[in-house]
Amino acid sequence: MIKNTLSVGIVDLKCNNLFSIHKSCTQAGCKTSIISPKQRKFNYDLVIVPGVGAYKTGMKILKDNNYDEKIFDYSSKSNSFIYGICLGMQLLFDTSNEFGLTKGLGLIKGKIKKFSDRNKNLKTNIGWSRIKLSEQALNMNLKKFDNKYFYFVHSYYAKTSTETEVISKSKHGDILFPSIVKKNNIFGTQFHPEKSGNVGVNFLKHLKYLKG
Repeated sequence: MIKNTLSVGIVDLKCNNLFSIHKSCTQAGCKTSIISPKQRKFNYDLVIVPGVGAYKTGMKILKDNNYDEKIFDYSSKSNSFIYGICLGMQLLFDTSNEFGLTKGLGLIKGKIKKFSDRNKNLKTNIGWSRIKLSEQALNMNLKKFDNKYFYFVHSYYAKTSTETEVISKSKHGDILFPSIVKKNNIFGTQFHPEKSGNVGVNFLKHLKYLKG
């Protein structure tokens, strides 16, 4: 059964997109809260892992506040749903080579790689890029977002172990990278819905269908 209103908890990673995500989720009709380190368990329909910045720093904050163990515990529940945004999506993977090799949460198999240094103009993907949905995504109530533009800010991208988890791809230079990933109850977008205007808010409204 699909719930009309999702209860959403956003992990407090001390990042500058925390409250803009909160605002966008509220605009999308979600009952939204900020998760503090003092919270012992996650009791939400959806837990969001946000993030802007370095992978190593993001993982340190997760571990220092025991968020990683709480996420593992929550993800084991049959009705859980975890959504990583930008760096938050990358933290769901096995490893990243940003500022040295760092182990991630390992909820999705794969690694985080840096965009090529060959062209300084392509070191970072900043701005609006189109997403191209996979065939499986077209059956996930996401069809209306195919070929739509979303806002990206990142210098690293995910390299999944298999294509099964890739729901959409986008292009930066000559690199096609996953812009949406999903594995069972684990979901992530490389783009920022909270920075993507009305299309971003509408995307957040559709999260309930992905959980359903």
